[in-house]
Amino acid sequence: MSQRTVSEWSGVGAGTLKNLARIGLLPEADQLRPHDVVLAQVAAALGATRSTNRETQQGERTTAAFQRDWDAVRIVMELLVAASEPGGEDKIHPRTRLVAFPESVTLAHQDYQLLQLSEEAIARDLSYHVLPIGAWHVKLQQRLADEFDEGAAKDAA
Repeated sequence: MSQRTVSEWSGVGAGTLKNLARIGLLPEADQLRPHDVVLAQVAAALGATRSTNRETQQGERTTAAFQRDWDAVRIVMELLVAASEPGGEDKIHPRTRLVAFPESVTLAHQDYQLLQLSEEAIARDLSYHVLPIGAWHVKLQQRLADEFDEGAAKDAA
C-alpha cells in the first residue's frame, strides 16, 4: 500500500508517517500494509512523534509515553493480525476501543469495561484517551472492499 494512500485513509500527514517509521512504530513507506492505516491513526492520536527530536534529552515522562506508544501499537497490531487470519473476522468488534493512560494502554471490548476504566482514571486523577480502533478497522475493511470491487469492475469491463 502506498504512503499516499495510508496518509489519505488515515488522515495522518506524510511527514508524520515518515517520523513514525524513523522511530520504528511503522514500516518504511515502501513496506506499508493496509492495517498500517489503523496503526498510523493510533500513533498519531497519541502524539507518538512528540519525542523524535529529543533523543538526547528525554525525561522520565517522555520515556514513559514512548513506551506506552510502543505498547499501544503492539497491542493493536496483534489484534489486527489476529483479525486478518482465517476465522478471525470477529476478533475486532466495531465498539472495541483502545484506552491510553499516561503510562499504559488497554483494550475495552465492551461498554461496561470502558466505564470501569473511566471510573478508575477519575479515582486516580489520570487523563486518558479513548481511541475507536474497532470503528477505524470497520472503515478500513469497507474501503478495502470498495477498492476491490472497483478493481474487479474495471477488470470485467
